Amino acid sequence: MPRKFRCYVPKGASRKATESAAKFECTAKLSNDVAVQADELITPTSEAVVQTDKLIIQTNEIAVQTDDNQQPLITTDVAVQTDKMVVAEGSSQADELHVDVAAPDDDGDCENICTGNNDEKFFPLIQKHRGIFKNSKGTGIMAYYDQRYNTIRHVNCSFQLPLSTSGSRCSVCRTFRDNILRSALTRMLKESTAEDPCSTSSHVNFRYLNTPEKLERMRNLSKLVRVQHKQLSDLRKKLEIHVEANSIRVDESTHHDLLQIMESNDAQQMAGSDESFSTIFWQQQLKAAKLKNSKQMRWHPAMIRWCLYLNHRSSGCYSTLRNSGVIKLPSQRTLSDYRHSSPSVTGFSVATDLQLLEALKNQKPAHLAKYVSVIFDEMYIKEGLVFEKYSGALVGYQDLGEINNILGDAERQFNESGNRCRPLAKVMLVFMVRGLFTSMKFTYAQFPAASTKGAQLFPLFRTLVCRLTRLGINVVAATCDGASDNRMMFSLHDHKMKGVYKTSNVYSKHGNPIFFISDPPHLIKTIRNCFQRGKLWCNGSAIDWKLIIELYHRNTGAQTATPGLSLVPKLKYEHVYLTSFSKMRVDLAAQVLSSTVANAVKLTGATDANETANFIEKMDKFFDCLNVSSFTAGKRHRKPFQQPYRGRDDFRISVSLWIKFATHI
Repeated sequence: MPRKFRCYVPKGASRKATESAAKFECTAKLSNDVAVQADELITPTSEAVVQTDKLIIQTNEIAVQTDDNQQPLITTDVAVQTDKMVVAEGSSQADELHVDVAAPDDDGDCENICTGNNDEKFFPLIQKHRGIFKNSKGTGIMAYYDQRYNTIRHVNCSFQLPLSTSGSRCSVCRTFRDNILRSALTRMLKESTAEDPCSTSSHVNFRYLNTPEKLERMRNLSKLVRVQHKQLSDLRKKLEIHVEANSIRVDESTHHDLLQIMESNDAQQMAGSDESFSTIFWQQQLKAAKLKNSKQMRWHPAMIRWCLYLNHRSSGCYSTLRNSGVIKLPSQRTLSDYRHSSPSVTGFSVATDLQLLEALKNQKPAHLAKYVSVIFDEMYIKEGLVFEKYSGALVGYQDLGEINNILGDAERQFNESGNRCRPLAKVMLVFMVRGLFTSMKFTYAQFPAASTKGAQLFPLFRTLVCRLTRLGINVVAATCDGASDNRMMFSLHDHKMKGVYKTSNVYSKHGNPIFFISDPPHLIKTIRNCFQRGKLWCNGSAIDWKLIIELYHRNTGAQTATPGLSLVPKLKYEHVYLTSFSKMRVDLAAQVLSSTVANAVKLTGATDANETANFIEKMDKFFDCLNVSSFTAGKRHRKPFQQPYRGRDDFRISVSLWIKFATHI
């Protein structure tokens, strides 16, 4: 029988070979110890012919003839890989591929040929890597795509397996499959999902998307919501059918038996003491079950408070729980009556004073409950008018008290070019009373306004202090943000003092001082924003925000030879590249101005690193003094400035400390 030697040239290599000759060396070891060596292969467009003394090679078939009998010697098909192969047509460089090809035995047993990795799930990797899998450094090739067997084969594949081998692939291809291919497939799948920020499962924040991407994300979410509503409706119907088929209705006799069981058991044995909520709940359920008409039920105040809390957390959950019939609960109308037991009016009212005194009675210790701080701030509301049916008034206009309303109306009357009508409210000014030694929080008054000025805040604050002092409440401090209107209100208490930080309570017998405190969260955001804009200097050196940006890139591994090692693991993209929304987050500002970031900046070795690090460290200590909320937090976090204050001799209250601190900024 004549023997034929078939050679397969990769498709990418054959296209490039039409322009230039590709040199290779291939040695096939045969069973009869015949070695065939080709020195050069010239591949024209149609076919390649190589003539030697005893060897003729063609593109489609390679026939080996001798001078003695003129008979072919080889019949086994052998896959031949070139020494140099061009990956794609038009590429300027060729990737080198060195493969030692071993021919199978003459017996032609195809069951012992290594199958490589011919799973369909790995085929997308072939297109991604263009048929060649390089090593981690990208300098060499570790696997290739075998077109003949349609599989991914390692360069060191033994090709032929011994008969005693269990399995269909060699150990080299098996190791490559377990360690490299599977992890590469997992990474490719993750990248394909992460590249689509418009998908419903994407975790990309909306503020990082452009308008078309936002619209696409919203359309996808809308489709998902419709599908889930349809699924929920189907499940609800199935549940109703199941309940209707398998449930047991409680008739009058069974209901009577259940009531007897409840009455026969003592409430104290079932739920505990008489003062516990569980006992009250059990008694209320027993009482409601005996009544045929639910309108005759009179609920316990503790039960009403608990139901108000549940309804506040989730009104839908409360309605579902009440309509289930498992337990008896008050109706939404009953809860609404309790919520609106006192009319909601703007400004100060006597009813609010009585509620505040009632709230103070429940605070302990009683002798310290009347030491309070006043907190006031503005919140934006929707502009518009509402007709109140009980009083017949239009609600929605600006109302800053009698004095401010009169002055505002007079100013608009003299202003001929402007609108003389009272403006609609855009913000709501809220005053809250906060206990210094108790957990009491009480919203005392609210004022709708179009805008507030320092001259308008001054009479409101003085009226508030007067009313609280007459109730026997000692106002110690007033806290607000650092807005210009609030600072103007502080300065109106003393025109001679520069930087007013306190005033005397003229309505108190002893003239107790009232201290003005700027809200620390707003201060830390303001300082961080000035730091980010580059408007801070210290000892002639700029406190540079670029150091924070460089630290972030070092932290993410973009500018370091050791990625994965992080000095500040909490420093993220949102901390460094601020937006209009991230500037309002206090946690981002506090994490940037922390001792951890200060220590990391010192290690960068930049020119202004020491001054920037000292500034961040001092800001961290300053805000630690204003963030003392626990007896153990300072010791647990190893921060002495966060320890609780024990007396007036505390080193943090020393004036010289803060003078020294201020002179170094």
